[in-house]
Amino acid sequence: MFRFFFIIFTFSFLYISALAQDDEFKPLKKTEVTNSSDVEDEDEFKPLNQTEVSEEDEFKPLDSTSAGSPCSSSCPKNLEETCAFAEQEMSADTRKLYWILAALGLAVIAGILVRFNVTRKARTFFLLGSMLTFGFYNGGCPCMISGFEYTFLNLFGYTDRWIDALWFLGLIPITYFFGRVWCGWICHLGAVQEFLYRPGKIKLFRSVLAQKIMQWMRYTLIAALIIQLAVMGSIYWCKIDPFLAIFNLQLNYNQEWTSGILLVLLLLTSLFSYRPFCRSVCPVGISLGWISHIPGASVIGIEGKCASCKMCNNACDIDAIIRKEKTSVLDNKECIMCGDCIESCPQGGLKPLRKNKKNKVVVGCNSDCEIIKE
Repeated sequence: MFRFFFIIFTFSFLYISALAQDDEFKPLKKTEVTNSSDVEDEDEFKPLNQTEVSEEDEFKPLDSTSAGSPCSSSCPKNLEETCAFAEQEMSADTRKLYWILAALGLAVIAGILVRFNVTRKARTFFLLGSMLTFGFYNGGCPCMISGFEYTFLNLFGYTDRWIDALWFLGLIPITYFFGRVWCGWICHLGAVQEFLYRPGKIKLFRSVLAQKIMQWMRYTLIAALIIQLAVMGSIYWCKIDPFLAIFNLQLNYNQEWTSGILLVLLLLTSLFSYRPFCRSVCPVGISLGWISHIPGASVIGIEGKCASCKMCNNACDIDAIIRKEKTSVLDNKECIMCGDCIESCPQGGLKPLRKNKKNKVVVGCNSDCEIIKE
């Protein structure tokens, strides 16, 4: 709707500006004067004609230049299209900024809500709303992955548009203070996979070996992505992104086959595995996971008693908590701060804490609160 009104306004403005230069819109001179002497006697009441107006500068009618429009009639005709394009770019940047600030603001709110038992139940509504707004309404773009790519394009000197990188850069301090709440509560890409997931007897990618393989897949793919950005200087992922095909309800233009194959793979794996794209492909998730190594970062840790009951292990669908030698091991790099493990703990021992010498990134959940070597 916003795009429609903007286009109508732009074309109307240009059309009216063009008509304003036409002679038929110039002020009319007084031609029905019957007596010249009458005109002289009543000279002070004579309507101003166009010549007199030009001589009296302080009463000169405002033209489009005086109105302060950057695309005024003072622009040479061959520059009018350039001026209009500049206005359109400015409006697009403003709209993009609003979406980014809204996404980051919701992540901050989620970071607060996950810390309370009552408000943790709102996560499903956050994911649904994000999928509908950032996904289907906004077409899935821009997003944090494009922000990640633009960050490196800026660093490599291919562009200086840091506003396009703001979505990813803004998530870094939010993740430091609240954990990966973006991934667990807001991300529209993760929401699609989560709503598709159908837990059952078929449990793909749940073993320790599978976790290692997916981790190495992410390391390989993020390196390949950065190399592609450095060499090509352009974003290729958006051309084949299967999420764009989902949110726009059509295969990506000129990449129908590639986009279609990736779309089928995403849909099938999401049915039997929890968030497969997040755990094996997403460059943003793995980047935000590294923030947990910074001293003072938000991590999930044990504060209180632990009964070694495996309840947290069973509740963690993302497999940030896995079983190793009869011990549940929590890896905060993989944690998406969904709060399911906190909710499931009968002892209330799992809580968001600050990373320090006591609260490590990798923790063994047992009665001794064992610290696993990182």
